[in-house]
Amino acid sequence: MDILQIILDAAIFLALVGVVGAVITTQSGAIKKTGSVAIVFLILALVGVLSAVIIPAGSVGVVTAFGAVQNETLTPGLHFRLPFVNVVHTITTRVQPHPFSEIDAASSEYQSVRLTGIMNYHVDGAFASDLYQRVGDDFAGKILDPAFNDYIKTVVPTYSVSEILAKRDEIRSRAKADLQANLEQYHIIIDDIYLANIAFSPEYTSAIEAKQVAQQQVQTEQQILAQKRIIAEQAVVQAQGNANAAIETAKGLAESNRLVTESLSAELIQYTLITKLGPSIQTILLPAGQPFILDPNALVPK
Repeated sequence: MDILQIILDAAIFLALVGVVGAVITTQSGAIKKTGSVAIVFLILALVGVLSAVIIPAGSVGVVTAFGAVQNETLTPGLHFRLPFVNVVHTITTRVQPHPFSEIDAASSEYQSVRLTGIMNYHVDGAFASDLYQRVGDDFAGKILDPAFNDYIKTVVPTYSVSEILAKRDEIRSRAKADLQANLEQYHIIIDDIYLANIAFSPEYTSAIEAKQVAQQQVQTEQQILAQKRIIAEQAVVQAQGNANAAIETAKGLAESNRLVTESLSAELIQYTLITKLGPSIQTILLPAGQPFILDPNALVPK
């Protein structure tokens, strides 16, 4: 990269020199004093443009001289470098997402667990030169992927397969803490880690689905039994209420009969009998010596 930049600088410079030379030769073979001054200023301006470099916001610049990393780190803004000597490498310091490829690990029961994740991270700009010196600018593939892969294959086996989904947040928190401790030496700061997907072997997934179906069936049967129990209890309550109502009705009827029996008298019986006779009855034959149709003494309780 440094050599290519130097070659590019040289090509641009030679092109500029060629343009200036062409301008000089067009002045009828005699270089005027004022024209010479203008040409000098033009050359200086072109060299200034060639040496200028702008570091965008959210980035820093790492300077190399003939391939050797310099301690100086350029902050965002306009800077100047020595053409043919210095090359500026822009390092982003903003938070960046880095997706991880699927990792095949194993639970504590040696069940296959496949995970993918995303890490949000940023580079400490104050130490960008050290990072570039040690790793280069493709540090994501060189550092982040191996670190996450090693973490997953170390931590996942400490959980049973049934705990992995339930303790997803705990695994994320441990991943952030452990990976941060590992990446501090490179001045890479982890902002967060997300487990994008957790998958299990087809056999285990089928077993889980079958278990869930069985549990749903059990819950359905329990609900049906509970409904039947409620209906039976309601029937018992209703039957008890009907029995109690019948008893109370019988008690009321008996009390009514008792009161009626106690109120009977010969005169009342005679009056009631007469009122019950049909209007078409004109004549009643009574036994000799009997003034009543029925013997009232037999109706009155002793």
